[in-house]
This record gives sequence, C-alpha cells and structure tokens, in this order.
Amino acid sequence: MASARSAPEPARAQDAPPFTVGIVGAGRLGSALLKACADARVPVSLRARASTGWTVESVPAVLIDAGAPDGFPEVAAYCLRHSVPLLECVSHLRDTHPGPLSEVAAAVPVLEAVNLSFGSYLQRRIAGLVAAAHHLTAPVVDVLDRHPVRKAARVSATAQRLAAAWTDAGGHPGAELGLRRGGPEVSEHSITWTWGAEEALTVHHQVTSLHAVARTALGLARHLPGRAPGLVTVDEVFDTLSAAPWPTTQ
Repeated sequence: MASARSAPEPARAQDAPPFTVGIVGAGRLGSALLKACADARVPVSLRARASTGWTVESVPAVLIDAGAPDGFPEVAAYCLRHSVPLLECVSHLRDTHPGPLSEVAAAVPVLEAVNLSFGSYLQRRIAGLVAAAHHLTAPVVDVLDRHPVRKAARVSATAQRLAAAWTDAGGHPGAELGLRRGGPEVSEHSITWTWGAEEALTVHHQVTSLHAVARTALGLARHLPGRAPGLVTVDEVFDTLSAAPWPTTQ
C-alpha cells in the first residue's frame, strides 16, 4: 500500500530574520537598553561608544541612538548606508543636525523620541487641556526642571517641550522656566498654574529609573522595520495608541 504523502509544512516564524537591535551610547539610557534587551532576549548586534568606537556583529533590524548630538553624523551615515530604521533618542537634533535628520528620514523610517516616558506625554496633554479651559483671570505659569547635579546646567528639552505644550495650545502668558540640579535619580518636571493668591494647580511627573523607558523604547523599535520612510515623533505614536480601543478578552 502506498504511503500517504505528508502535506508541506507552512513557513515557520523562525524562518524570518531575527529581530536584532543596535545601541549607540554608553550612558544611563544605553545601559538600560542593554538590560531591556537581555530581559527580552533580543540580540544586540551592534554597540557604539565614544570610548571604544563601533563594534558590529551584523546589521541590526533597528538602530537605537542614545548617544550624544556630535555623534549623530556617524549614526546617520550608517543608517543610510545599510537602510536601517532609526529610533532617535538624542535631544536637540533638530537644532544641531536638521539636515542629516531629514536626509535619514527621507530614506528610512525614523522615530524621534526625545522623551520616551508616557507620563511625560500625558503631562503635556494636560497642559494643552488647561490652555483650552479659559478662565477670567490669567494665571502665572511655572515649569520646574529638576535633574541630578551631573546634568548640564541648562533647561532640559523635556521642560522646554512642557512649556511649549501650554503656549502652543493657546495658553498665555508664557511659562517661567525654573532650574534645579540635585536630588535623586532620574528627573522631575512640574507645571504649576497660579490664579491670584488663593488657587493653584500643579501637575508633577517623576522618573526614578530608566528601565521602564528602555522597555518602551524596545517595544517601539519592534514596529519600525517594514515601515515607510519618514519622520514620526513619539507623541504622534502615543496619540495613535491613545485613540485606539483597548483590546478585549474573549
């Protein structure tokens, strides 16, 4: 009796290229990203540090830049040369390297994530809501930026974006920016509206560890391969996620 012919097996998930990442930067975020990858068993096929240069085992599926602004030209050149999507986490690149950033985004998908904290995103949204809620008395508005002493003595990009969220939504007058260096890891930001001497509202956000931020970065990085070229901000991604319905269980 002839033996039954077995049906061909469908393609397996492991036949697809494995998801790998490259990490640029050896600071606190770079270290947190390494731990997040280890916890999620995501191979890191590229490491780049200012002290040791670039170590590449293979071209990663996504490059995560957590380095310094002066290292971005090399990051841009690598992404363009190998068509690697980029998760860009360095502040002030629109000011220092607007040309290379646009050039990379014209060729590959780029997610600009100056701040990966979902709590910080919500704080900015609340600032916009307050701006839209008109009051008979214009408030005094203060934004406080607190980081440890090793942080440069200038207002952080997060504080600037928080103040801009208020004015961009029509809030006035502009916020006064306050700076404090000291205290625990990692950072605190608050925005306070004061109406006269009797009433005030403060929205405060604190980050004590970069581990949650690194996990968010890794989750976002997984969605970059296969996307069309272009520049998307992390706020636009959070807007989309916030508008989507929660998945329901069966």
